[in-house]
Amino acid sequence: MQDISQITTYQAAMIQSIAHRQLGTMKNKILKDKGLSMMQWVVLGYVHDSGEEGTRISEIAEALGTTLAFITSNVNILESRNFVTKVKHEHDSRARLVSFRPEQEQQFQKIELEVRDELRKTIYSKVSREELNNYVNTLYKFADK
Repeated sequence: MQDISQITTYQAAMIQSIAHRQLGTMKNKILKDKGLSMMQWVVLGYVHDSGEEGTRISEIAEALGTTLAFITSNVNILESRNFVTKVKHEHDSRARLVSFRPEQEQQFQKIELEVRDELRKTIYSKVSREELNNYVNTLYKFADK
């Protein structure tokens, strides 16, 4: 383990990049077996957490820091797989609300548990629960959440 005072900013950036890619690769591998990409899973989770009223596609794009077109594409895929529905916003005809399909709740929870268990068995097994908790809390701080 490196002492942070002994590494350069570019060395820190390099290891952060490597860790980010490894985490992403592992999550994508696990989710691929479920027929989902990591971004589709993130979008689905965001919509799920938005509740019965749903959320605007533009809100998802803003929250995830990506484009409306990219989120629309992912929402369309999720809709074609019957995870979400899109309806016109009752007060803004230009907007679409995306809602989680309640009949998919059991499948959603199953995927969440399987992904979590697989991550625990693989990449998360390299750190203690406390280290993982500290890492996630640090990410929240960096994201200003």
